[in-house]
Amino acid sequence: MSDAGGAPIPLSSLHTHSRYCDGQGEIRDYIAAAIENGLAAFGASGHAPLPFPCPYAMSLEALKIYRADVRDQQKINEARFPVFLGLELDYLPGLHDFYANEFFGPGLDYVVASVHYVGGTNESAWVYDHSAESFAAEVNHRYHGDVRPVLVDYFSRVQSLVRESVAWDLPVIVGHLDRVAIWNRDNRWFDPLASWYLELVEHTLDTIAGTGRVLEINTSGWNKAAEICNPSPDILARAVRKKIPIIISADAHYPKNVDQHYGRALDVLNVIGCDSIVSPSRTGWVIAPLPTRRM
Repeated sequence: MSDAGGAPIPLSSLHTHSRYCDGQGEIRDYIAAAIENGLAAFGASGHAPLPFPCPYAMSLEALKIYRADVRDQQKINEARFPVFLGLELDYLPGLHDFYANEFFGPGLDYVVASVHYVGGTNESAWVYDHSAESFAAEVNHRYHGDVRPVLVDYFSRVQSLVRESVAWDLPVIVGHLDRVAIWNRDNRWFDPLASWYLELVEHTLDTIAGTGRVLEINTSGWNKAAEICNPSPDILARAVRKKIPIIISADAHYPKNVDQHYGRALDVLNVIGCDSIVSPSRTGWVIAPLPTRRM
């Protein structure tokens, strides 16, 4: 992808899900789509295993096959296109030893660290983004219709995730911040400008800024019920003011979506005054200038 003047923008797609977890298609299909669409790099980030049954995550056995597949693709494409081995780590408190023993270590290039579970640990936790109906049922059953404890729990977990990630010794992307608001179309559950909510957001962003972690703008949010990127443009603007590095990610579950809505994301970043984005390289993160786009 290029800016309006023709200069290349080093966009990558590091948040992707293939047939090894809850996505579709082979790793090679995603790489082919990334190359065809002019991306600068590709990363596979299948849902990492959890120590209890999870319908969308890889099993430990599948993880071994997934690692081998991505490594093969790294070798095949070594001379022409960077391919990175990643995982989307589903954060839950108390699982550091499980992460360290089962999938941290040599060969892993980065993780997308996300929070999907709230309300408990292991089997007692629940997935907030499964469906609008299940979200409403859990909020009504567990919290008597009050969504505020869910949001407090969610952002507290993101903060814990970020703090713990300092010890992981590998690059970390904070995944789809504010995804907990996925069902909040037309402020169905809460006002995103309420002081208590903004306090949660600000505290979380301060935690991210203090660790130097990268924050993604997850473009798949435009396909969800709330029809807004994650995090929202308002939160992104707050992150930019705190000088938090930003990367664009598609959270693609199909090869054809490897860079879906990237133009839209660039426009949002331009509007909020973001002048750079993060791009991966074989030697680490690179900060690349973001040219002004003509919208």
